[in-house]
Amino acid sequence: MGDVYKELDDVKAQIERLKSEVRVKTELSEGLKKAHSEQLIKYQEAKQETEKQAQELIIKLEEISQAKQVSETLQSCLREKESSLRHLTSLHEKLRVDSENKLYKLEGENKELAFALDEVTERNKELEQNFCASIKEIEGLKRLLSTSERNCFEAEQKAQEAKELRHRDDIILELEEENRNAHDQLKWKKEQFRHLEEAHRRLQDQFQLSKEEWEREKSALVEEISLLQTSLDSQTRILEGVQKRLEMCNQVLAHEESRRKFLEIEVSEFKSRYENVFVQCEQERSKFESLTVQRDEEIAKLRNSLSTKEPFTKEMEFRIVHLEQENQELRESLKELQEAQIRNYGSTALTKLRNKLRGLEQVHSNCSTILKAKESELSFQIEKLKGDISRHNSELKGKEKQIQELQMELESYHSMIEVLKEEISVVLTIYKSEFSEAYSKRSDAKTEMPLCNRMDDKISLLTTQLEMKSSDLRNVHLQLEQEHEKVKELMKRVRSLELTDQQQVIMEEEIQQHKMMLEESSAHQLYMEEKFLRMEGEKRDVSEALEKTNLELAKKIIEVSQLKYELQNLESSAESLKVCCEENQEKCRQMENSLLAQSENEEVLKHEKESHITIIKEQNNKVEVLHQQIVLLEAKVAAKRVEVEALTQDKEDLIKNVKEKDSCIVNLQKDITWMKQESMKREAEAAILAGIDAEKSVGQEKERLFKVINEKDQNIKNLQVLASSLEEDLTSAFVLSFSEVVENLLTTEALKKAKHMTELVIEEKNKKIVDLEKEVSGLGQRLIHQKEALFTQKQQEEELQALLEANEVENDKLMGEHRRLEGIVKQLEFEKGVLLQDTTKLSKEREELLVHMEKFCDHIGEFTCDDVKMMNFLETMLQRSKLEVGPAMNFTVDDELYDFSEENANASFSASATKLDTSAGRSPLREVNQRQL
Repeated sequence: MGDVYKELDDVKAQIERLKSEVRVKTELSEGLKKAHSEQLIKYQEAKQETEKQAQELIIKLEEISQAKQVSETLQSCLREKESSLRHLTSLHEKLRVDSENKLYKLEGENKELAFALDEVTERNKELEQNFCASIKEIEGLKRLLSTSERNCFEAEQKAQEAKELRHRDDIILELEEENRNAHDQLKWKKEQFRHLEEAHRRLQDQFQLSKEEWEREKSALVEEISLLQTSLDSQTRILEGVQKRLEMCNQVLAHEESRRKFLEIEVSEFKSRYENVFVQCEQERSKFESLTVQRDEEIAKLRNSLSTKEPFTKEMEFRIVHLEQENQELRESLKELQEAQIRNYGSTALTKLRNKLRGLEQVHSNCSTILKAKESELSFQIEKLKGDISRHNSELKGKEKQIQELQMELESYHSMIEVLKEEISVVLTIYKSEFSEAYSKRSDAKTEMPLCNRMDDKISLLTTQLEMKSSDLRNVHLQLEQEHEKVKELMKRVRSLELTDQQQVIMEEEIQQHKMMLEESSAHQLYMEEKFLRMEGEKRDVSEALEKTNLELAKKIIEVSQLKYELQNLESSAESLKVCCEENQEKCRQMENSLLAQSENEEVLKHEKESHITIIKEQNNKVEVLHQQIVLLEAKVAAKRVEVEALTQDKEDLIKNVKEKDSCIVNLQKDITWMKQESMKREAEAAILAGIDAEKSVGQEKERLFKVINEKDQNIKNLQVLASSLEEDLTSAFVLSFSEVVENLLTTEALKKAKHMTELVIEEKNKKIVDLEKEVSGLGQRLIHQKEALFTQKQQEEELQALLEANEVENDKLMGEHRRLEGIVKQLEFEKGVLLQDTTKLSKEREELLVHMEKFCDHIGEFTCDDVKMMNFLETMLQRSKLEVGPAMNFTVDDELYDFSEENANASFSASATKLDTSAGRSPLREVNQRQL
């Protein structure tokens, strides 16, 4: 029992120790909590101070960058000035050497001049050294000039001396003008030099002030930079812990990646479908255009074939009618000849007429077969064209259905895009709420405050990226709407093309109607009118060419005069610049002398030299440029003179051609008037394209009729000769037989009857000719009406051509928009590549963050396992103490022990629970993302 009491005392002492330790630990925990709260307050204050310091740092860095830029600009200006000084010194030396060489040359040239010129040059040098004495020397020169003029008047008898004196007088006057100009330029340059000195002094003062300020700012900035570096080192240590938490955003980015990829795939599908549809539309448009072109070509071919074949048909019909009339006339003549019983003289005429009739019947049969074949060909071609038109209409209807289906697909895609936008907005709200919860949970931790700031920045970046993507989707949506509008416009164009097709069909019908009307006109008249129009057009072209050549000649003459004036100006400016160069060279010499004399003012003289050198250089450059311009202008003048001569020759040739063409036109006008007079007298309605052959046939028929008339006249003459011979024979043979006399009388009566019949035939044909001339006058009026109809048709064709050109312009616009969309697609692909790179980087960061979180969770699990072990150990200790003490002990001790064990257990359990909560709260995004996925 004593041992038990001792153990109990030991246990009580241990329990009291444990209680005291617990109290100490509770006090320590309370102190730690207070210290933690104080540290949080201090941390917040430090954070505010760091933010202020960061802002100040940014401002100071900007000031430093500005100061650096200013210093760099100043240094660059200094370097440029030093380089310019060096360059100017080198140029000054070169110019000095060049000026010396030029002076030597000029001195050699001046020695050749007369003594008066030597005196003038000496006086000019004295004027350059002593400006005040120049006026007196000029007066002396004027006196010398007056004396020289008197000498010139005296020496007029001698031609050589007079020429020299005149030359010298001109030179002296030029030198006086040069002296005046030199004095003016010296004054102007002295004023410039004074202004430049003042500006240089101001710049030096400003440079010294800026240098002093820059040194002060530099010292202050160095101190600030040292302070900022210390603060940055402390902040970088804090930020290193914050950077580890930034990897939490990778899960969100991965989820966004999947969404973005899905959206990009859908957008690419939309683009591919749109491109396919656009390509199909373009193909169908190209096919439609090619078919329209083929149709127009076929129509043109058919028109040409009609224009070539219809005259043959009309000619054959006219010939058939004419041959029938001739057959009737020949039959009547045959009957009359049979009644007259002229066998001897009528047998040959009958054979000829029979041969003619057979030939005419063969021609008639051939013409009928040819007409039938041509009519069958034309009907076949017309049916073929109708089938092509119906086929094209069916194809257009099928394409309209395809376009409507594509419009339905576009509307479905628009609805899908709107749904995706709503999903993205929901996901953004979820992410924002989750990040705000995580931020509220982690706001108590000391090391997680900067992480939350970085997380906010990252979230803002992600939101901006999402907004960019949403803006891209909006742009794509707008582009799709634009393409939808373009499809509508294409539909409108297709409908307009259908209307144009219908109009073309109507026009074709009208053309066929007009063809029937055009068949009633004469082509020869059109041919002559076209020829006249061509000649008039050629005359107009020639007159326009003459007017153009005249205008070009006038322009070139004006340009030549302008160039001459410019040459004069340039020569005068070149001479003045030469004078200035000489003056500047002399000034350079004076400056060199003053430099040798005044070594103290070297800096000022350097500036003067530089200014003068730059002026001299500029003037020399100007002189060179002017010389080059003079050479070029002279070359241009020579070339333009050659061109003017060529143009004059061309003009003369054109005038000759115009005169020749005018004479041709006058002759043609005369021919046309004569042809019009003849056409008003000629016969028969004929088509526009068949008029030439009809007129030829009429002419041939007239010639043939004249030949028949001539033949009949010859026959009559022959008959008269025969009659006279027969009468003579009868008179001679009257004695022989009375019967023969009777027969001869009968033959003479028959011949007289035949002659009377031929005269009647000739009168009838003359009447027919008069009728045909009346019909030709009617045809002329019809031609005028048909011309008016053709003019209206031409206007309609021009309107159709304008519509086609407008369609081509719209097609070009669509192609330009297509190219612009391709550029936008390329930009989107480039942005896609950039986003893929960003996503790969973010995925890597996410993986690293997940590894870090797994390690952290493993540590938390180990701590929880240790806590559980401690709990089990304490419970076993309590159970042993209870068993050893037994029921003899007071219940108070058991209660206290029980309470103490419960408190310890609860404390340990609460600590483990808090650790588990913290471990579970460190990765809130994983569960949320898993739920969403």
